[in-house]
Amino acid sequence: MSRRIRALTAGALVLLAVFALVVVSGVLPFDFATSDSQSQGEIEVRVQARETESGQVEVRAQSRVGGSDWTPHSPEARFLPVPAEPGTWYSSNPFAVSVPAATPDISDPAAYTQWFVEQAIARYERDGREATLVYYNTVESIDRQWYMFIMDENDVVVAHENQELVGLTAAEVNGPDGYPAGLMVVAAATVDGAWVDYQFNNPSDGGAEIKHSWVVRYDGMTFGSGWSESAPSKVHAPGAFTQSYVERALEMYRVLGREATFEYYNSRQSIDGQWYLFIHHVDGTRLVNGARADRPGWLGSNLHGTGVDVTGYDYTADTLSIETNGWISYVFPNPDAELQYQRKHSWIVRQGDLLFGSGWYDRNYNLAEQDPASYARALVQDAIDRYDADGRDAVIEYHNSPESVDGEWYVSIYELDGTRLAHPFLPLGENVLDGGPDVTGRHFREEFIAIEDRGWVSYVFINPDSGEQEQKHTWVVRHEGLLFASGWYEAGAYVAPDS
Repeated sequence: MSRRIRALTAGALVLLAVFALVVVSGVLPFDFATSDSQSQGEIEVRVQARETESGQVEVRAQSRVGGSDWTPHSPEARFLPVPAEPGTWYSSNPFAVSVPAATPDISDPAAYTQWFVEQAIARYERDGREATLVYYNTVESIDRQWYMFIMDENDVVVAHENQELVGLTAAEVNGPDGYPAGLMVVAAATVDGAWVDYQFNNPSDGGAEIKHSWVVRYDGMTFGSGWSESAPSKVHAPGAFTQSYVERALEMYRVLGREATFEYYNSRQSIDGQWYLFIHHVDGTRLVNGARADRPGWLGSNLHGTGVDVTGYDYTADTLSIETNGWISYVFPNPDAELQYQRKHSWIVRQGDLLFGSGWYDRNYNLAEQDPASYARALVQDAIDRYDADGRDAVIEYHNSPESVDGEWYVSIYELDGTRLAHPFLPLGENVLDGGPDVTGRHFREEFIAIEDRGWVSYVFINPDSGEQEQKHTWVVRHEGLLFASGWYEAGAYVAPDS
């Protein structure tokens, strides 16, 4: 192509110069053609100038040899002052004609995405707003996974592959779990273009994917396109999925800011199965927790003194010592498994003075079997948490129900004087002191109500799951005028004397 344009005669170049002067003087529209005879045939060049809706001057150029089809030099061609950039401009002194770079290959999805958006903006300049929107609302405009999404000056979707989204505002266009994809797009878009990553639905199967979009603010509108990649498998790569989940939160924080990020991730909507986000200040203050934000006093409390799991591991220091990113593991209730205590592996990333984290639970870790003492403490803590969240009546009702029983595991609740308020197997209203010692003669009941804060009481009792007399170890905690207790039976630890 460049050889043909460079072959123009001096007369043709003069015409081009005259044409440029006419364009500059504002005489629009303007058409002309010129030709030159060459050994390979006659070269014809034609150009056209017009004013676009945005008030810019557009120039298009085409050429052909010997009556062949016209070859466009660029859909957004311009006559521009020299010097021309080698490989990008074809010189025709004293002006240069611009041509588009070669179409990137999809093996470079980032470059291809940027080129795809550039073509849409060029079409907008060339054909105007109405024609552009009509085109990008048709299936013909879709190129494999690439399609254009366009929002107008009011951030209303005016073009999209999914026609159900056309007419919605950016705030109404969400990905899975209510992830604010539309708001992310309009907030990230700049006149120079910017990248933004977010979770969105695959248009073919509706599955959740991570979308990488190039978004440009042009003429007051937002033009964007992108490519998607499957999120890591929750089943086969829970660690990678955890890192991806935290990365999405960090991207929202970068684009939408603190307030929007905190609001979203403190909502139940943000929870994806067992995954939820927590954010701590580096001083230990809990700021965000999608699973526990509704519990009174949780947000604003501090990890110091409370960041101890049921096994006694204080994970506070390890959490707050993270300077860039890292993993920590501890035992914690899984909201996706009826709050069963499981081994949790959390990925934590530091961003300024904030720590962003999420984790996955090892469902093969059975706390009751591997550490029964810790499981007893966990059940009591869960009952206390339920009391703090739902109140006295609700926690007593729950722990009097069969639903609260897990084999030999249950929680009992007493007044400080020993009156039984909740127990799934024994009569209510009785006083624990009315019974006698255990079969060994130990007066464990007095020990029980003598607990001032928390502690263990061990005695021999009938295991309701086996019907046998077994050694029982009960964890007792005094909390706001009540005694909460749960224990475990040490099978084989008690041998009855021969009668």
